[in-house]
Amino acid sequence: MKRFPLLFLLALAACNTDKETSTVEIEDPASRIYEYTPAPGQFINSSDAGFPDTPITTPAEATVYATERLANGLYVSLGGWGGYLVAEFDQPVPNTGGYDLYVIGNTFDGSSEPGIVWVAQRVQGAPGTWYQLRGSEYDNAETLHGYEITYTAPAQAGEPVAWSDNYGHTGTIDRIGVHTQESYVPAWVASLTYRGTRLRDNVRYDEASGKYIMQPFSWGYADNYSMIDRLGMKNRFRIADAVDERGEAVHLPQIDYIRIQTGVNTKAGNNVGEISTEVCGVGCYRTVTRIE
Repeated sequence: MKRFPLLFLLALAACNTDKETSTVEIEDPASRIYEYTPAPGQFINSSDAGFPDTPITTPAEATVYATERLANGLYVSLGGWGGYLVAEFDQPVPNTGGYDLYVIGNTFDGSSEPGIVWVAQRVQGAPGTWYQLRGSEYDNAETLHGYEITYTAPAQAGEPVAWSDNYGHTGTIDRIGVHTQESYVPAWVASLTYRGTRLRDNVRYDEASGKYIMQPFSWGYADNYSMIDRLGMKNRFRIADAVDERGEAVHLPQIDYIRIQTGVNTKAGNNVGEISTEVCGVGCYRTVTRIE
Protein backbone atom coordinates (compact mmCIF):
# COMPACT_ATOMS: atom_id res chain seq x y z
CA MET A 1 0.00 0.00 0.00
CA LYS A 2 1.32 3.43 -0.88
CA ARG A 3 2.01 5.91 1.93
CA PHE A 4 1.64 9.66 1.43
CA PRO A 5 3.22 12.44 3.51
CA LEU A 6 0.90 14.16 5.98
CA LEU A 7 1.21 17.56 4.29
CA PHE A 8 0.25 15.98 0.92
CA LEU A 9 -2.84 14.40 2.48
CA LEU A 10 -3.83 17.72 4.08
CA ALA A 11 -3.42 19.48 0.74
CA LEU A 12 -5.46 16.75 -0.98
CA ALA A 13 -8.22 17.06 1.60
CA ALA A 14 -8.31 20.82 1.08
CA CYS A 15 -8.56 20.40 -2.70
CA ASN A 16 -11.43 17.93 -2.40
CA THR A 17 -13.55 20.15 -0.12
CA ASP A 18 -14.60 23.75 0.23
CA LYS A 19 -12.54 24.06 3.43
CA GLU A 20 -9.48 26.27 3.74
CA THR A 21 -6.21 25.58 5.52
CA SER A 22 -4.41 27.92 7.88
CA THR A 23 -1.35 27.78 10.09
CA VAL A 24 -1.37 28.74 13.75
CA GLU A 25 1.21 28.73 16.52
CA ILE A 26 0.42 26.66 19.61
CA GLU A 27 2.14 26.06 22.94
CA ASP A 28 3.19 22.44 23.40
CA PRO A 29 4.28 21.40 26.92
CA ALA A 30 7.30 19.12 27.24
CA SER A 31 6.31 15.47 27.20
CA ARG A 32 8.11 14.46 30.38
CA ILE A 33 10.62 15.40 33.04
CA TYR A 34 13.80 13.52 32.26
CA GLU A 35 15.78 14.50 35.38
CA TYR A 36 15.33 16.57 38.53
CA THR A 37 18.64 17.28 40.27
CA PRO A 38 18.29 20.32 42.53
CA ALA A 39 21.04 21.75 44.70
CA PRO A 40 20.44 22.07 48.46
CA GLY A 41 17.93 24.75 49.35
CA GLN A 42 15.18 25.77 51.74
CA PHE A 43 12.41 24.28 49.57
CA ILE A 44 14.04 20.87 49.12
CA ASN A 45 12.23 18.22 51.17
CA SER A 46 9.75 20.90 52.33
CA SER A 47 6.04 20.14 52.61
CA ASP A 48 5.47 23.75 51.50
CA ALA A 49 6.94 22.72 48.13
CA GLY A 50 4.78 19.59 47.98
CA PHE A 51 7.39 17.05 49.04
CA PRO A 52 5.79 13.89 50.44
CA ASP A 53 5.96 12.81 54.07
CA THR A 54 8.05 9.82 53.04
CA PRO A 55 11.42 11.25 51.93
CA ILE A 56 12.39 11.00 48.26
CA THR A 57 15.52 8.87 47.96
CA THR A 58 15.80 7.91 44.27
CA PRO A 59 16.07 9.89 41.01
CA ALA A 60 12.96 8.09 39.69
CA GLU A 61 10.89 9.26 42.66
CA ALA A 62 12.22 12.78 42.15
CA THR A 63 11.10 12.90 38.51
CA VAL A 64 7.63 11.67 39.52
CA TYR A 65 7.43 14.46 42.10
CA ALA A 66 8.52 17.11 39.58
CA THR A 67 6.19 15.77 36.88
CA GLU A 68 3.16 15.88 39.16
CA ARG A 69 3.96 19.38 40.40
CA LEU A 70 4.34 20.82 36.91
CA ALA A 71 1.24 19.01 35.65
CA ASN A 72 -0.72 20.95 38.28
CA GLY A 73 0.94 24.28 37.47
CA LEU A 74 2.89 24.33 40.73
CA TYR A 75 6.49 25.35 41.21
CA VAL A 76 9.51 23.08 41.42
CA SER A 77 12.53 24.64 43.13
CA LEU A 78 16.01 24.07 41.71
CA GLY A 79 17.69 25.00 45.00
CA GLY A 80 20.94 26.95 45.22
CA TRP A 81 23.41 27.58 42.41
CA GLY A 82 23.80 24.70 39.96
CA GLY A 83 20.58 22.82 40.69
CA TYR A 84 18.74 21.85 37.53
CA LEU A 85 15.76 20.21 35.85
CA VAL A 86 15.76 18.50 32.44
CA ALA A 87 12.61 18.22 30.31
CA GLU A 88 12.24 16.10 27.17
CA PHE A 89 10.10 16.62 24.06
CA ASP A 90 8.61 13.59 22.32
CA GLN A 91 8.96 15.35 18.96
CA PRO A 92 12.02 17.46 18.03
CA VAL A 93 11.62 21.22 18.42
CA PRO A 94 12.73 22.98 15.19
CA ASN A 95 15.01 25.99 15.23
CA THR A 96 12.89 28.72 13.66
CA GLY A 97 15.26 31.61 14.37
CA GLY A 98 12.58 33.15 16.61
CA TYR A 99 11.23 32.16 20.00
CA ASP A 100 11.05 28.36 20.10
CA LEU A 101 10.89 27.53 23.82
CA TYR A 102 9.36 28.87 27.00
CA VAL A 103 9.82 28.35 30.73
CA ILE A 104 7.17 29.42 33.22
CA GLY A 105 8.45 30.75 36.54
CA ASN A 106 6.96 32.51 39.55
CA THR A 107 8.85 35.78 39.18
CA PHE A 108 7.46 39.21 39.93
CA ASP A 109 8.83 42.73 39.96
CA GLY A 110 11.62 42.80 42.55
CA SER A 111 11.93 39.02 42.76
CA SER A 112 13.96 37.58 39.88
CA GLU A 113 15.84 34.32 40.45
CA PRO A 114 17.45 33.83 37.04
CA GLY A 115 18.01 30.37 35.64
CA ILE A 116 20.31 29.60 32.71
CA VAL A 117 18.83 27.55 29.88
CA TRP A 118 20.68 24.81 28.00
CA VAL A 119 19.54 22.63 25.08
CA ALA A 120 20.60 19.27 23.67
CA GLN A 121 19.76 16.84 20.92
CA ARG A 122 18.83 13.21 21.48
CA VAL A 123 21.70 10.76 21.02
CA GLN A 124 20.85 7.09 21.52
CA GLY A 125 17.87 7.95 23.69
CA ALA A 126 19.64 10.42 25.96
CA PRO A 127 20.84 14.04 25.87
CA GLY A 128 23.99 14.56 23.81
CA THR A 129 26.17 17.66 24.12
CA TRP A 130 24.60 20.49 26.10
CA TYR A 131 24.69 23.97 24.58
CA GLN A 132 24.00 27.09 26.61
CA LEU A 133 21.53 29.64 25.26
CA ARG A 134 23.27 33.00 25.31
CA GLY A 135 21.58 35.61 27.50
CA SER A 136 22.27 39.27 28.19
CA GLU A 137 24.93 38.48 30.81
CA TYR A 138 26.91 35.93 28.82
CA ASP A 139 29.75 38.37 27.99
CA ASN A 140 29.58 40.28 31.27
CA ALA A 141 33.01 40.44 32.94
CA GLU A 142 31.45 39.18 36.18
CA THR A 143 29.98 36.06 34.58
CA LEU A 144 32.01 32.98 35.47
CA HIS A 145 32.10 30.23 32.84
CA GLY A 146 33.34 26.82 33.92
CA TYR A 147 32.16 27.51 37.46
CA GLU A 148 32.01 24.59 39.91
CA ILE A 149 30.59 24.28 43.41
CA THR A 150 30.52 21.46 45.95
CA TYR A 151 27.99 21.34 48.77
CA THR A 152 28.67 19.40 51.97
CA ALA A 153 25.78 17.81 53.82
CA PRO A 154 25.84 18.87 57.49
CA ALA A 155 26.79 16.37 60.14
CA GLN A 156 23.64 17.08 62.15
CA ALA A 157 20.05 17.89 61.29
CA GLY A 158 19.06 21.52 61.32
CA GLU A 159 22.47 22.91 60.37
CA PRO A 160 23.33 25.10 57.34
CA VAL A 161 24.72 23.46 54.20
CA ALA A 162 28.31 24.55 53.53
CA TRP A 163 29.69 25.06 50.03
CA SER A 164 33.04 25.76 48.38
CA ASP A 165 33.78 26.68 44.77
CA ASN A 166 36.67 26.39 42.33
CA TYR A 167 37.61 30.04 42.94
CA GLY A 168 38.47 29.44 46.59
CA HIS A 169 35.26 30.94 47.95
CA THR A 170 33.08 29.38 50.64
CA GLY A 171 29.62 30.01 52.03
CA THR A 172 26.42 28.44 53.29
CA ILE A 173 22.85 27.69 52.34
CA ASP A 174 21.26 29.07 55.50
CA ARG A 175 18.42 27.65 57.52
CA ILE A 176 15.23 29.72 57.11
CA GLY A 177 12.83 29.75 60.04
CA VAL A 178 9.66 28.86 58.14
CA HIS A 179 11.34 25.85 56.51
CA THR A 180 11.92 23.54 59.44
CA GLN A 181 12.40 20.23 57.62
CA GLU A 182 15.31 18.17 58.90
CA SER A 183 17.45 18.42 55.78
CA TYR A 184 17.80 20.88 52.88
CA VAL A 185 19.89 18.32 50.95
CA PRO A 186 18.35 16.20 48.13
CA ALA A 187 19.05 12.65 49.29
CA TRP A 188 18.61 11.20 45.79
CA VAL A 189 21.51 13.23 44.32
CA ALA A 190 24.64 11.08 44.42
CA SER A 191 27.17 13.88 43.94
CA LEU A 192 26.71 17.38 45.36
CA THR A 193 29.22 18.88 42.90
CA TYR A 194 27.59 21.04 40.21
CA ARG A 195 29.10 22.67 37.12
CA GLY A 196 27.99 25.40 34.75
CA THR A 197 27.93 29.17 34.41
CA ARG A 198 27.57 31.55 37.33
CA LEU A 199 25.88 34.89 36.73
CA ARG A 200 26.73 38.00 38.71
CA ASP A 201 24.91 38.62 41.99
CA ASN A 202 21.55 40.32 41.47
CA VAL A 203 20.54 41.17 45.05
CA ARG A 204 20.54 44.67 46.50
CA TYR A 205 19.16 46.06 49.75
CA ASP A 206 16.66 48.90 49.40
CA GLU A 207 16.98 51.11 52.48
CA ALA A 208 13.75 53.01 51.80
CA SER A 209 11.59 49.90 51.94
CA GLY A 210 13.84 47.79 54.14
CA LYS A 211 13.59 44.97 51.60
CA TYR A 212 16.01 42.96 49.52
CA ILE A 213 15.42 43.39 45.79
CA MET A 214 16.29 40.60 43.36
CA GLN A 215 16.97 42.51 40.17
CA PRO A 216 16.21 41.07 36.72
CA PHE A 217 18.64 40.63 33.88
CA SER A 218 17.72 42.08 30.48
CA TRP A 219 16.89 38.85 28.64
CA GLY A 220 17.68 35.18 28.17
CA TYR A 221 16.93 33.66 31.59
CA ALA A 222 14.14 31.70 33.26
CA ASP A 223 12.24 32.99 36.32
CA ASN A 224 13.41 36.48 35.34
CA TYR A 225 11.27 39.65 35.24
CA SER A 226 12.55 40.65 31.82
CA MET A 227 10.97 43.46 29.83
CA ILE A 228 12.16 41.85 26.58
CA ASP A 229 11.42 38.12 26.50
CA ARG A 230 8.78 37.80 29.22
CA LEU A 231 5.05 37.32 28.58
CA GLY A 232 3.30 37.10 31.93
CA MET A 233 5.13 34.39 33.86
CA LYS A 234 6.73 32.95 30.70
CA ASN A 235 10.27 33.67 29.57
CA ARG A 236 10.83 32.81 25.90
CA PHE A 237 14.00 31.42 24.34
CA ARG A 238 15.59 30.98 20.91
CA ILE A 239 17.46 27.83 19.91
CA ALA A 240 19.35 30.19 17.58
CA ASP A 241 21.10 31.63 20.67
CA ALA A 242 22.94 28.34 21.35
CA VAL A 243 26.69 28.57 21.90
CA ASP A 244 29.37 25.97 22.50
CA GLU A 245 31.83 25.84 25.41
CA ARG A 246 34.02 28.45 23.65
CA GLY A 247 31.10 30.85 23.33
CA GLU A 248 30.87 30.38 19.57
CA ALA A 249 27.46 30.23 17.90
CA VAL A 250 26.23 26.74 17.05
CA HIS A 251 23.52 26.03 14.50
CA LEU A 252 21.20 23.35 15.84
CA PRO A 253 18.45 22.48 13.34
CA GLN A 254 16.39 21.10 16.22
CA ILE A 255 16.59 20.07 19.88
CA ASP A 256 14.99 17.40 22.06
CA TYR A 257 15.91 18.42 25.62
CA ILE A 258 15.96 21.61 27.66
CA ARG A 259 17.76 22.09 30.97
CA ILE A 260 17.08 24.94 33.38
CA GLN A 261 19.79 25.60 35.99
CA THR A 262 19.95 28.07 38.88
CA GLY A 263 22.40 30.72 37.67
CA VAL A 264 23.05 32.98 40.67
CA ASN A 265 25.03 32.03 43.78
CA THR A 266 23.92 34.56 46.35
CA LYS A 267 21.37 35.06 49.11
CA ALA A 268 19.31 37.78 50.76
CA GLY A 269 18.45 38.65 54.33
CA ASN A 270 15.06 39.08 56.02
CA ASN A 271 14.54 35.31 55.80
CA VAL A 272 14.66 35.33 51.99
CA GLY A 273 17.64 32.97 51.88
CA GLU A 274 19.35 31.57 48.81
CA ILE A 275 18.33 32.73 45.33
CA SER A 276 16.81 29.63 43.75
CA THR A 277 15.26 29.39 40.31
CA GLU A 278 11.69 28.06 40.34
CA VAL A 279 10.03 26.34 37.39
CA CYS A 280 6.26 26.04 36.94
CA GLY A 281 6.18 24.77 33.36
CA VAL A 282 8.30 24.01 30.29
CA GLY A 283 7.29 23.87 26.66
CA CYS A 284 7.82 24.89 23.06
CA TYR A 285 6.04 26.73 20.30
CA ARG A 286 4.91 24.76 17.25
CA THR A 287 3.29 25.78 13.98
CA VAL A 288 0.43 23.49 12.97
CA THR A 289 -1.85 23.38 9.94
CA ARG A 290 -5.59 23.41 10.43
CA ILE A 291 -8.41 22.72 7.98
CA GLU A 292 -11.31 25.10 8.45
